[in-house]
Amino acid sequence: MSESEFLSDDAIHIFGLIAAGEHIPDGMEDAVGQLLDWGYAVQDPDRGGRLVALNPEGVSRRRLDAELQEAADRVKRMSLLPSLTDRLAVQYERAQWVSSGAAEYIDDPAVVNARLDDVVGGAKKEILSAQPGGPRTRVNVDGAIERDTAALDRGVELRTLYRATVRDHGLTSEYARMMSTRPVGRSAEYRTLVGPFERCIIVDRRVAFVSNHLVEGAPPHAAWQITCRATVAYIAAEFEAKWRRADPWYGERSRSQVADPGTPQAGVKTTRRQREILRELVADLDQRAIAQRLGLSLRTVTAEITELKALLEASSLPGLAFKWALHPDRMVDDGATEGPSDASGTAA
Repeated sequence: MSESEFLSDDAIHIFGLIAAGEHIPDGMEDAVGQLLDWGYAVQDPDRGGRLVALNPEGVSRRRLDAELQEAADRVKRMSLLPSLTDRLAVQYERAQWVSSGAAEYIDDPAVVNARLDDVVGGAKKEILSAQPGGPRTRVNVDGAIERDTAALDRGVELRTLYRATVRDHGLTSEYARMMSTRPVGRSAEYRTLVGPFERCIIVDRRVAFVSNHLVEGAPPHAAWQITCRATVAYIAAEFEAKWRRADPWYGERSRSQVADPGTPQAGVKTTRRQREILRELVADLDQRAIAQRLGLSLRTVTAEITELKALLEASSLPGLAFKWALHPDRMVDDGATEGPSDASGTAA
């Protein structure tokens, strides 16, 4: 940028004439206007509007200060844009979550339960439910018996996955025994899985409810209602994978144990890390994938498997998987930390 972009050569020439008190030629109105706009010359009202030249150093200094202040104000305003954008984006995204036809965020427990009752009550073929929260309460059981019985009587297939620790809970066991051994009509199916899994409810492979893992600061019972067929199919596939690894349950009691992360506890032959490796091994992962998934070195995984072969008297990996499937340590639930909750078979 050159000085001519502020004042033309004619304006600079005219400034010299004004400063010297000389006559300004005709046709120099534009040049005079530039000087007036920039403040290098002013009109003296006491002398009939005669032009007066001002000290350019003072004018330029004041002009520079004004320009710098304006630039600073502009930078300050621009620095606020990211935080303002973030605040606006939250509102925009929330509006998109609510209005999207594929997924809807619901943070009101009453609305969540109402949606569940409506969708589950209208199930025609199948209800898949993964409930990691813990044993049922009496209120849950009383409400679930009527709801689940009605679904089974309509011919709906009802499958529920629980944590293995619920086998020790009398009320939950009684409920599972009652619903899985009905004397007439279709019966419900239950399985228990050692270790953690995510909560979900899938109805007719068309609608799914999942826990919230996106909105920060959301209430505990917030959920997402998913209607995107591809996403629901993926959630159902994840449920089926867990279901295949789980143990059938008809309400029988079987005391599970909660293991400490350290050395084996009384009556348990394997360590927690060994059980984690075995669970991944029977899930058809190779040793390198197991090491990566558990954050261990390949050498550590190999050494643990060698020790497990000796411990369980297995000569091969298939033999080790078979011995593990029959071993009582398989029922140790290393992820069981929460106490009883009010989770039910068909409620989020």
